[in-house]
Amino acid sequence: MKKLTTFFTVLLTLSLVFAFAGDVRQAYMEKSPGKFDPAAYAQTQQLKFNWLLSEGVPLSEKSIISIQVTQDEIDSVNNYKCESCENRAKLYKMKIGLVKPVSFDITRASSRATADGGMVWTTAAESKTATALRIHFTNFNLPANAALYIYNMDGEAFGPYTGRGPGNEGDFWSHTVTGPIAYIQLRHHGPASPADLMAINFKIAGVGHIGEKFLLPFYQQQKSVEGINHTLTHCNDNEDCVEDASCFSGGAINDAKYAAAHMQWISGAWIYYCSGGLIADTDTGSQIPYFLTANHCVSKSKDAKALECYFHYWTASCHGACYDPVGVCPRTLGADIIHSSRDGDHTLLQLWENPPAGSVFLGWNSQPLAFSDGTHLFRISHPSGSPQAYSEHVVDSQYIECSSLAIGEFIYSLDVVGATEGGSSGSPVMNMSGQIVGQLYGACGYTLEVCDAENNRTVDGAFAYYFDSVAQWLDPGTGPGGKMHVSAIDLSVTVKAVFNTAWAEVTILDENGSPVANATVEGIFSGDVSGSKSASTDANGVATLSIKVKATVADFTFCVDNVTHADFTYDSADNVETCDTY
Repeated sequence: MKKLTTFFTVLLTLSLVFAFAGDVRQAYMEKSPGKFDPAAYAQTQQLKFNWLLSEGVPLSEKSIISIQVTQDEIDSVNNYKCESCENRAKLYKMKIGLVKPVSFDITRASSRATADGGMVWTTAAESKTATALRIHFTNFNLPANAALYIYNMDGEAFGPYTGRGPGNEGDFWSHTVTGPIAYIQLRHHGPASPADLMAINFKIAGVGHIGEKFLLPFYQQQKSVEGINHTLTHCNDNEDCVEDASCFSGGAINDAKYAAAHMQWISGAWIYYCSGGLIADTDTGSQIPYFLTANHCVSKSKDAKALECYFHYWTASCHGACYDPVGVCPRTLGADIIHSSRDGDHTLLQLWENPPAGSVFLGWNSQPLAFSDGTHLFRISHPSGSPQAYSEHVVDSQYIECSSLAIGEFIYSLDVVGATEGGSSGSPVMNMSGQIVGQLYGACGYTLEVCDAENNRTVDGAFAYYFDSVAQWLDPGTGPGGKMHVSAIDLSVTVKAVFNTAWAEVTILDENGSPVANATVEGIFSGDVSGSKSASTDANGVATLSIKVKATVADFTFCVDNVTHADFTYDSADNVETCDTY
């Protein structure tokens, strides 16, 4: 699993420093160098699209994957409110689409030879009622001179996906393309021998059908053209009290806009969205793309790998028209879970890709403030999947708490400017200096109506409550342990009359070469056996993970996904190996 540690010449509005005052730790905002150029981004997509279109192969009927979605399935998405709400508490995760399993391999695609002695294959996935699509690839393994792309007829084009794909696991979800048809194109640059062509391997295992909620801002823009006034609220689908972030400015507010992201991911049979933001660590020698959101949004490794984060998703001016995020905002694809827990409802991720140039990594403060009544906080979020919204809150510990949301573990606050809605979950809440002090869980109240501030309170997981759990990454060097890494992976197979067992023995050592006991190793099997497993290391630093199957096990791969320990920091860059094949 990759660790994206890029050594930047860091441009700082405030130097990334930390201070120690008693038990309080803190970091300040960090900014990545450069500036994102929307025109250059659009031009790159256009040139890629033009090339793909020029090389595409006319489709036959058998090369089109057709998805059928029933009205009941659409209604199940549109009517989704909350999976696990108490009578007086509400989560803010939103469902926006569904997944349809398929089985399609490269042999069914339309193909032709190319002038350079290579090949090009083209296929398409179609779901007539979709506003956007994503494609699930499995068994993905391309030779060095082959690459896969996905595009639509509106000029959106993504890729190349090469090797074993994003995450280097052979299993991933593509970027999102808008519209009811997504084109998938594979280019093998020549000259290519028959053996070269036989080395190409992947399957399309699923199509993500994304409904109208994802492009709701686009439809609002269309309504405005028809003369419907939507300037009184942020966007037509938002409640009246939701405020457009473009109407608010100031040093910390401006910084937060370059850290916030609209999140979209696949979890099982459904597609969801939430909010989140980039967060800094105190190591000045590197800039790791850490990202904070809520546990109830993303808590599983598989879900994180399917995550898309959209940055710079805002209106062009105060009360400007809403627009769709796809093709306009830069994005990242994929992430690893660093730490996730229901304690304080938090998830710390590491993005697979660096965010756009000029992004801000927000500082943080471990000072407890859940009982500091009157303290002003603010946030940038994406309520109902709309462009950035601004809200301001005042800490209020006197409110009658919800039974499962204890004050201290959670921060209760009164909305004084703006509000949050479904889709805002996971958005960092900051003190007025722009330091993260928590992230949005949802609401607790008597009516749970968005604009009823008198009878309801906004609820955030308290950063101070779970800080010790994430300190080894955000404040490295302060814990009792050092760094640890994967020293070896040994694979074997046991053959028995009924079940065959694939084994992976993973050895974890510290930076001095000593075994690390009680480390939790998470890993993924693929090939003849597949699945995710975890195990703890013994006194020799060895964790033993296994999967039983009733089939022959002749070829499988095991990759370490993550290693966690109460006292040690996992440094995957020091791994002797991260994957091994039997």
